Amino acid sequence: MPDYMNAQITGYFIVFCRLGAMLMLMPAVGDENIPPQVRLIFGLLLTLIIYPTVLMILPAMPTTFPGVAALIISETLVGLMIGAAARILFSSIQLTGTIISVQSGLSAAMVFDPTQGAQTVLLGRFVAMLAVVLLFVTEMHHLLLGGMARSYALFKPGDAFMAGDFAALVVRLLSQSFEIGLQLAAPFLVYGLIFNVGLGLLSRLTPQIQVFFIAQPLGILLSMGLLLATLGLMMTMFLSRYGDAMRSFLVG
Repeated sequence: MPDYMNAQITGYFIVFCRLGAMLMLMPAVGDENIPPQVRLIFGLLLTLIIYPTVLMILPAMPTTFPGVAALIISETLVGLMIGAAARILFSSIQLTGTIISVQSGLSAAMVFDPTQGAQTVLLGRFVAMLAVVLLFVTEMHHLLLGGMARSYALFKPGDAFMAGDFAALVVRLLSQSFEIGLQLAAPFLVYGLIFNVGLGLLSRLTPQIQVFFIAQPLGILLSMGLLLATLGLMMTMFLSRYGDAMRSFLVG
């Protein structure tokens, strides 16, 4: 095989290492309930599409095995970094669902979450699935796909991997994700405080009323009504904050 073809095949594989690592952690596409064969085929096809657009950015392919191995490791780490950033930001909506479950008294209602491979609260799974659906309905997945190609302008192949900057980025994204999750769940935190204070006052004023027997069904009823009233605004705010955070990271 000519050296030119060897360089083309090596370059294609180098691009696949970054894109495949991203897809492995991206929301929806990287979930465990997606068959590995589907993710592999999607990654290969996506690499085939993006490869011609980044061909001029790729460095000269190393001719030695250690050089190729170092480039593969570097590109995989960059892909994992970007995929982890998208996953960390998306976890904010799962935090919101967990807080809602606790405040509504439904924290004991557990369901298997194939995206995490573990049990999770029912409302957390519901809002996470709704967020995934809205990401595709609003075509925000185009932002993630476009960010994959844009990443080659921000993190050029062959450059040294900035471990310190990545650690600082993870800390910033975790704090931002926690902030978004708390802000989205703020109405339920206020509701939980008012509801429990009201039950305490009711129990002190009328001891003959068995507050325990009415607290849970009443709490579930009121929290479901609050969720119905605020769900649209909550998901709109999540999409807006998630899109802004990803644009600031991927677009620069």
